[in-house]
Amino acid sequence: MKELMAQSLTVGAAGVDGLVSTGEQILSMAQTMGLICAAIALCVGGYYLILGGDRGRTKSVGWFIGAAAGLVIVMGAYGLAQAIDSNISF
Repeated sequence: MKELMAQSLTVGAAGVDGLVSTGEQILSMAQTMGLICAAIALCVGGYYLILGGDRGRTKSVGWFIGAAAGLVIVMGAYGLAQAIDSNISF
């Protein structure tokens, strides 16, 4: 009976480790996509700022703020996940 419980705990721990690893990989891919999207948003904002005419500056501010906020959220998510992973044990 003890062997069965020890084996089930070992299998459960391996499953949690796999889940954590998968979550970190998803966050890593999200960071890559976030950087690409932020670069595109900055380019669009720059386009509106330079060639947007009378309303170009007001249009570009939204793109710049959106790119900065998106980067903060995406980059902070990975740091938060690592902090949680190091503080919680299953």
